[in-house]
Formats: sequence, structure tokens, C-alpha cells
Amino acid sequence: MFQCLCDCMEGFMRAVVIGGANVDIISKSHNKIIHADSNPAEVTLKSGGVARNIAEQLAKNGVETQLITAIGDDFFGEYLKNKSKKYGICTKAWIIKAGESTGVYSAALDSDGELYTAFNAMALIEAITPEDFFAHKEIIQSADIMIVDTNLSEDTLKAVFEIRGDRPSIAEAVSAFKVNRLKKLLDKIHYLKLNKYEAEQLTKISADSRDNIEKMCKYLIGKGVRRVFITLGADGLYATEKSDVIYLPAEKIEVHDVTGAGDAFVAGIAIKFEEDLLTQAKFGARLATEFLKGVCNE
Repeated sequence: MFQCLCDCMEGFMRAVVIGGANVDIISKSHNKIIHADSNPAEVTLKSGGVARNIAEQLAKNGVETQLITAIGDDFFGEYLKNKSKKYGICTKAWIIKAGESTGVYSAALDSDGELYTAFNAMALIEAITPEDFFAHKEIIQSADIMIVDTNLSEDTLKAVFEIRGDRPSIAEAVSAFKVNRLKKLLDKIHYLKLNKYEAEQLTKISADSRDNIEKMCKYLIGKGVRRVFITLGADGLYATEKSDVIYLPAEKIEVHDVTGAGDAFVAGIAIKFEEDLLTQAKFGARLATEFLKGVCNE
């Protein structure tokens, strides 16, 4: 079914990625941002969305990648499809909503590349219902690995995991607000990626010490997640499986752009999902680092 649907490259593995696709409008200030003032900046338009970003990194690394997302029948939607096809992402299962607007994410980056603030208009993907995925049941079931983001509603996430069954899956938390949609699904998730703010929201444990971050990891393992990855930006990451907790420091680099680095990490752990915890974590960190350096950006 996967091969029939997609005229894509043949990869060593097949992935299905489900979630948000949107246009990113990124403004990087030339100088330190001054609040409530007009700041000279470089503004770029590019394809984005958590699930779409993950799919792009997978496809660039030779994985046969099917993306299931929703767009409007507008200019931005067409832009996203054309860009995604360029990277070898299969787009034939995209849900196109007539008369609706494709999602937009607008971010302001400080002069050092760090995120200052951002806005998102993702109502379209959040309005997708479980019924929208029934036609893609075989794709979801047959892929080697499934990756979902929490731009989907809680009911839709539940339906997707039910379709997937006990086959390998990864969940990307997306935000401290949206991570709550995973609370009742933790025992369905094989690999969970969060940042410290998302982990604090999900566990109600403060990330103010190494001991507490390890407690977060063990709490989530206790809820049924097989492996947990908590990323801390420039402070590295924690990876956990059963009682094992691994800490990996971050490489000291000049940051090109943080937007999408976490998605590159998820692509990395997806590619190495059958490997041991350390190998999986290291490869995720490697792809994220390359992204931050601008090596694999759009």
C-alpha cells in the first residue's frame, strides 16, 4: 500500500509522520531585540510545521516518508506541497480543506538566533477529526515507524494510536500547552520527546535540578513510555529507558537558527529507533546540531 500510494525514493525504512504543516515566517533581528519597537531584521518565508519538518529531515536522510497533514486550498498550501515534494516527501495522503487557510507560524529571533517570541495559527490541523484518518489506516499500520505531533486534537491522537496498535511510535510534545493531549496516551507511546517546559507541564515536577529531571524521566517511564528524551537546548539532553538515565552535553556551536532543531532531533531518533538508547540519542543530537549549524536547513 505504501509503495502504491507514493512515487518516492525507496528508503531503507518507511516512516509515516502525522501532524502539522504550515508556512514559517521567520524574522531574525540584526541587533538585540528592543521590546515594543521596530527592529531591523532579515525576514524569510519557508515551509514549516513540526510534522512536516520531521518528514523533511527523514526524507533528506533516505527514509521513505509519508506525511499526513491538512492544508487549505490556498497559495500557502500549494507552496507547502511543492516544497515537500522537492525533498521527496510523499504528499498524496494530504487532507485538503476547501475554503480554509493553511497554517502559519511567525517567529521573532534575537540576533543570536534564539527564539524571542512566536505566534501560530494552526486551527486547521486541530480541526481534523479521527474520521479523516480512516482512509489512511493501512499507511499508519504498515510503516516501520510512526511519528505524531500534538497539533492534532486529543481525540484524533487517540484514534491514530488505536489504528497504529503496538507498532513503534514517537510522539513530539510541541508545546507546554499541547503536551497535555498526551496524558491519557502515555502507555501507547514508545518514544517521547519533550523539552524541559513540556516535561514540567506533563509531570508537575520542576526542571530546576539534575535530580528532578531524572525524576521526570522515571515518572514518564512509570506511566508506560518505553523511552523518554528531554532536550535542554544548550544544556544538552537526557535519555531514559527503564531505570537507565543518560545525560549528553550539547556541542558548543554558533547557532544559525533554532527553529526546527528539535524536529531534526526527532527525525534522528526515528532513524535509529531499533538501536540502543545511547546510539539513538546520539544520532538525534547529531542531526539537531547539524541543523543548528545550518548544515541541513532549507
